[in-house]
Amino acid sequence: MKQDLLVTIIVLTYKDFSGLNKTVEAILEQTYQNIEIIISDDGSENYQEDMFLPFQKKAEAENKKIILKHHAQNEGTVKNINGALELATGDIIGFLGCGDYYASKEIIKEIVDEFLKKDAEVVTGKMKGISLSNPQRTTCLPEKHLIKLLKEGNRDKIYRKMFNENCFCAPATFYKKDVYDKVGKYDERMRLIEDYPFMFKLVRNHIKIVFMDRYVTIYLFDGVSSGKQSPAICADLEKIKKYVLLPHIEECDRRSRRLFLYNYERKNTKSVTEKLCVTIKYFDQFLYWQYKRVDGICKAQRRK
Repeated sequence: MKQDLLVTIIVLTYKDFSGLNKTVEAILEQTYQNIEIIISDDGSENYQEDMFLPFQKKAEAENKKIILKHHAQNEGTVKNINGALELATGDIIGFLGCGDYYASKEIIKEIVDEFLKKDAEVVTGKMKGISLSNPQRTTCLPEKHLIKLLKEGNRDKIYRKMFNENCFCAPATFYKKDVYDKVGKYDERMRLIEDYPFMFKLVRNHIKIVFMDRYVTIYLFDGVSSGKQSPAICADLEKIKKYVLLPHIEECDRRSRRLFLYNYERKNTKSVTEKLCVTIKYFDQFLYWQYKRVDGICKAQRRK
């Protein structure tokens, strides 16, 4: 790999452009110069191409280019990403949501260095969340137990874990472009969740993934959560379980398999009697989830 690798950053937008300035500025401020920016909008009704002129002029002044793509109608995150990938010419590709930004001006250079030093096909790091109402309140993705797993770097352990949760944070992950030639693009059976099934496919196909233990991206959150996922997200998760994970369930260890099947079968049973039968069948996993629930409540109380 050459030292002058072109990095493509794909910025995804839909309706809300309020954070776009911060996102684009964070890319243009990078000390690494060989960057291509693609802003791909997923059918926003309030989209106007002239709103991007200031960004394009500033990019040109810094010898960078911004490519615009606008879908005529809303097609969902997955198709938006796949459409943007068709325009990408970079050797390395990363993604940012509108409003997200990089943790430092050096981070793209550090990412490229990591690709070169480790001969990586994918480089992934951490993402920090900062509360809008209380900047002292922060979160970290992936969670601590997943960071420990990624640091260890045992592919088989990561693969087993992927049957029950995504170990990676998409906005903190970069890919060599030829990875898409090897495994294909994102699964369009899903509408909103692109990263989980794709990363599962990468791990399963022994793509070399290197974890970089530092913050790559930052996102802002309002601190208010209902604790419930949208119906569209839930629908995608069920498709991932059925079409992506379940066909390979025999490839994971007994404990991971039982945990997956407990959640899958319980979700797909309707009557109280059927749910009770599933609970009895996977009673060890039922106890595990009760423990996790109580532990989560205790941790929440300690944070107050």
